[in-house]
Amino acid sequence: MNHLNAFHTYRWLFLLMLFFAFLLTPNLHAQTRQSLEEQRRQALRDIEETNRLLTETQRSQRQSLDRLNLLNAQVRQFEQLISGIRAEVTLADRQINQTSTTVAQMSNDIERMKDEYARLVAQAYKNKGQYNRLIYLLTAKDFNEAYRRMKYFQQYSEYRKKQVAEITVKQQELSIEIERLAAQKVEKEQLLVEQQREARRLAATKTEQDAEVNRWRTRVGQLNTQLQTQRRTAQRLEEEIRKTIAAEAQKMNTTTTNLYEALTPEERLIANNFRGNRGRLPWPTERGTITKFFGSHPDPIHRNVRLENAGIDITTVGGADVRVVFDGEVRNVFTYLGSGMNVIVRHGNYFTVYSNLIDVKVKAGDMVKHKDVIGKVYTERGAGSAVLHFEIWEGLNKLNPEQWITKN
Repeated sequence: MNHLNAFHTYRWLFLLMLFFAFLLTPNLHAQTRQSLEEQRRQALRDIEETNRLLTETQRSQRQSLDRLNLLNAQVRQFEQLISGIRAEVTLADRQINQTSTTVAQMSNDIERMKDEYARLVAQAYKNKGQYNRLIYLLTAKDFNEAYRRMKYFQQYSEYRKKQVAEITVKQQELSIEIERLAAQKVEKEQLLVEQQREARRLAATKTEQDAEVNRWRTRVGQLNTQLQTQRRTAQRLEEEIRKTIAAEAQKMNTTTTNLYEALTPEERLIANNFRGNRGRLPWPTERGTITKFFGSHPDPIHRNVRLENAGIDITTVGGADVRVVFDGEVRNVFTYLGSGMNVIVRHGNYFTVYSNLIDVKVKAGDMVKHKDVIGKVYTERGAGSAVLHFEIWEGLNKLNPEQWITKN
């Protein structure tokens, strides 16, 4: 029985390792797969929203950079979607390989169990006679030895029955793994088909993007006028923001670098809560697509020219409501030529800026709550879409709003 005990011990160690592999690996895969699937759904929602805005800009007769910016955004969205699908395919390949390994190991284990059972049956056949078993018991030296020999026969019989039961269970588990493997292969094929479909859509969008760029290159004068206007507007906006923050510091009898230390306990609570909601702030518009990102970026037409953006630009439907993203106090409402109206809201030592508004419903000194509507996005006549410029400052430090707002 030594070889039986050794095999029995080995087999249970192997099953124990499989148990922990099944216990841990699928959970990790489930989390990763769930995250990747949510990213894919989010990318598809973003693309759908951008398509809707592109349809609106196509109906418009106004010649602006909005459509090109939307196409640039959609190219990025398609690239992110395809990258996410590739990650899902890679994960599916890894799961298929692991499941295939498990199937092979379980098949080998079943074959070993069957071979061992066959040896047990053959050994039992040689000693099947009741006479031989009786002789074996009667030849014992004493009662205790006869009892041990009898117990041996009982344990031997029970072990054979247990082997049959374990082989049956293992075969059922193997069938489940084979079905799982087949489902994983089907899922991978579906992902590959989706990847090819989105790649075709990306190619079509890039073709339209190139055509839009070429159209703008034939209107260099109009393009330069728009870009110069945007630069002047951004410069004036930044000057006004800095003046507003400096005035706040002066009113609090402190410097712009020590705003937090000068806050009241209530204002510190607001500032701390604002900071604690990084990545969870609502969008300043209910729907939209980010078409210009924070920081330095190449000009959409002249790639050797860099453009600076102190915030983000959100393209949304014309006349969309603009909402404050967090509780605070309106500190400035102002306008100048080419900018629409602008609203600055203070949240402790943080400031949010909403530009290119009309129908502003608030004034300096008003207290506002998150998602309160403070105005509408300015929309030119005949345009189907409009652009909201949104910034976040901590004192005089510009922050990337995309890192503070939630996924739309």
